[in-house]
Amino acid sequence: MNIDPNEKIRQQFDLMPYPNLPANQTGGDGDRGLILHSFASAWYAKTQRVGDRQDLTILDVGCGSGVTTLALAMANPNSKIIGIDLSEASLSLARDRLNYHGFPNAEFHKLPIEELPNLKDKEGLHFDYINCEDTLYLLNDPVLGLKIMGAVLAPEGLLRVNVHSLYQRTDFFRAQAFSRLLGFLDRNPTEDEYQQIYAIMEALGDGTLLKANTWSPSDKSLGFFLANYAIQEDKGFTIPEVFQMLRGSNLEFVSMINPADWRLTNLFPEHIPDGFVKFLDHATPEQNLHAYELLHPVNRLLDIWCGHSGRSAYTEISQWTATMWESATVHLHPILRTEAFFKTLEQAIAQLRPDSNIQKLHNSKLDSLTVTLCLRFLWKCECKFSELVTYWSVHKPRLEAYRKVSTTIVSGRITPTGKLSDRQASEELRFLLGELVIDQLVMIEKDI
Repeated sequence: MNIDPNEKIRQQFDLMPYPNLPANQTGGDGDRGLILHSFASAWYAKTQRVGDRQDLTILDVGCGSGVTTLALAMANPNSKIIGIDLSEASLSLARDRLNYHGFPNAEFHKLPIEELPNLKDKEGLHFDYINCEDTLYLLNDPVLGLKIMGAVLAPEGLLRVNVHSLYQRTDFFRAQAFSRLLGFLDRNPTEDEYQQIYAIMEALGDGTLLKANTWSPSDKSLGFFLANYAIQEDKGFTIPEVFQMLRGSNLEFVSMINPADWRLTNLFPEHIPDGFVKFLDHATPEQNLHAYELLHPVNRLLDIWCGHSGRSAYTEISQWTATMWESATVHLHPILRTEAFFKTLEQAIAQLRPDSNIQKLHNSKLDSLTVTLCLRFLWKCECKFSELVTYWSVHKPRLEAYRKVSTTIVSGRITPTGKLSDRQASEELRFLLGELVIDQLVMIEKDI
């Protein structure tokens, strides 16, 4: 008997909502997760401008147990938050989660994507931001799903959407094919099928490739089995296929969600051969990203921002002239402008000890205390680049001097130090801020 794909998906997530976390847990990824769920991040990626809208209407498609919905609510204060999903068990957990964490006005609807236009007409709204994570690859027709979301997206709205990478997840697609061969995906697998797969994988020799590449020593749970070996309607895509889907749905690419994870230059520790430099000089964003996934398919998700129109015509920060920098205004990402984050910055500087939470936010190649010094100055308010240069020329050498002579800063005792020239400070900051923009901790606007 053929079961409707939507019904298979509903049954699976009724059995085990995803993520399967109790309502009192936030899930997510701390400040990094909030940055990625902030409309301000998407808006800056599109326009290179800092947005300050607070009256957004946000839709979470395939909201599951509400972990992403909660992140959207926390990252976008005063916004109207709506989540939809096929699974009532998931929606029940999502409602409890949002209520527990202080967002009782979030709305949830049991609704397939195909019926989104009915919700729009009923509520009389377009959505400023649509979040669709770990959902599109489950649809029978992803292009139709994108078209429907595009139809309810506001003209200047932005859509976050992702699909599984064909190349990164290829071993799990083989695992699913094996489960299908055994008949386990004809209907929704349960504990019985899990026990059978568990016995088979444990009995296989450790050198068997499927076991070596997919059977995780740290997690052999039912949840792992359902999310990887037996997930219904799972599919993998490549970057060219994603761009083709966008074209088919009249949407335009804006940016990868985590651009730092897609930098081709990071794959060449010494130098980039001339033949590849020639390619990069003429490569489109699509070709650039496709080259990365072919060389180094480590990203599980092809995770993008898109919209009715793509990026504004602006100059990449790496190409800015000295004049552009002189007139630029530097902002800390609004998500980080909290008292708790400031205390973390202060403590790290006072103790001359990098904070592990700050280290998680930026490129590991950057010196964490140097990053902390920069972010601390930006925390109080945005500033002109020239103001930051003046600060940096004095305080960066002082930080280095303290590191050489002490593990703590003694209040009131300032070790005389040299001073960076404005040129040196400017060069250091251009590099550092360029990296922090890619890491999405800082936003820099040049004068219009």
